[in-house]
Amino acid sequence: MSFSLHFTAAGHPRAPFSFFPRLADWPLGPLLAGLAALFWAGNFVAGRALHDSLTPLHMAFGRWSVALICLLPWVWPRVRQHWRSFVPWTGTLLALALTGVAACNTLIYQGLQTTPATQAVLLNALTPVLILAFSALAARRRPGSRQLLGLGVSLLGVLVLVSRGQPWQLNAWTPSGGDAWVFAGCCCWAAYTLLMRRLPAQLDRLTLASLCMLLGWLMLLPLALWETQQHGLPSLSGAAISGVLYLGVFPSVIAYLCYNRAIAELGAERASACLHLVPAFGAVLSCLLLGETLHPWHVAGIAAVFAGLALGRVRPH
Repeated sequence: MSFSLHFTAAGHPRAPFSFFPRLADWPLGPLLAGLAALFWAGNFVAGRALHDSLTPLHMAFGRWSVALICLLPWVWPRVRQHWRSFVPWTGTLLALALTGVAACNTLIYQGLQTTPATQAVLLNALTPVLILAFSALAARRRPGSRQLLGLGVSLLGVLVLVSRGQPWQLNAWTPSGGDAWVFAGCCCWAAYTLLMRRLPAQLDRLTLASLCMLLGWLMLLPLALWETQQHGLPSLSGAAISGVLYLGVFPSVIAYLCYNRAIAELGAERASACLHLVPAFGAVLSCLLLGETLHPWHVAGIAAVFAGLALGRVRPH
């Protein structure tokens, strides 16, 4: 999901005799786009770091609780103003909340219980390929030859990743359950992206994001209560609290605000290029903060995925 905010254009004339440029004159677009990619990459690293402290359901519920506490007091007047325009789209809203909020990150956090963050963030690069495949299935239209070639190259890269660099030994390869959960989360985000295209452009996007977040939180609430009843309250250490605060503030709110400001300054196409930085940032952060290792087959697999995207000219979500 993304927030649609209205910002003034950059590049206002500087005041005369001013030695330092004003903040509004600085080229913030590339910086903000890079920060959004960094914070989204941190979602995988934090999810892996918390896997011993919190269950996936508690992690997801805590994340969206913090995000709502940060966001709703600010946007509630806007939600009250625009919510009636969303009533005809109630079914689509529920589907968006399920796929983009309740399910997507919960499944990824489940995968991160056993899959290293490096592996998970690289697998997430498959999402644009899934969007292409789902779009073709939904439209019942065969992709072009270039798109099919790109899809094949990307799938080869994914095979390298999930087989840990040994796709030629499939008879001896046992797939990781964690990889399957991460893949399911990517499928949810691809479905969410396609569902977003059903909504008319005139709907207020900040209200849309807030409603999706609130509905997704309500879907997670009974599951989180059931999890607590079954396993008790999690023992919250300082590190666990800090991790949940990071998840609720940075990838859930600040990254989207940064990304939309970058779109306002750079345009959608240039700003979306920052999403290619998420796997790179995630791999580096995983190595630095979690002590994971970036293997040559990681590099080969992600290179094949990106080569397939370039061949098919598929833009990421």
